[in-house]
Amino acid sequence: MTLLVKKNQTEYLEKEVFAEINPVGRDEFTAAGQKDYKASMMIEVWGFEYEGQTEVMVDGRKMAIYRTYGPKNTGKVELYAGERIGKS
Repeated sequence: MTLLVKKNQTEYLEKEVFAEINPVGRDEFTAAGQKDYKASMMIEVWGFEYEGQTEVMVDGRKMAIYRTYGPKNTGKVELYAGERIGKS
């Protein structure tokens, strides 16, 4: 998985990291919808690797990180990723 930060209009700074990708539950899907996002996945990465990146690339698909949680006792951070819907 790749964490992305927009460098300018067309370029991104990329950081390859190991991640555990999990589905999101119904409650998260609903909460994301209230923020105009379609929740796709919850991604766990090591806290020391996450530096506030705003987007991720998973299997060639770019998504926004709309919410984070952590770091947890395990040292990992949960990143909630999805696509923007509705108004831009």
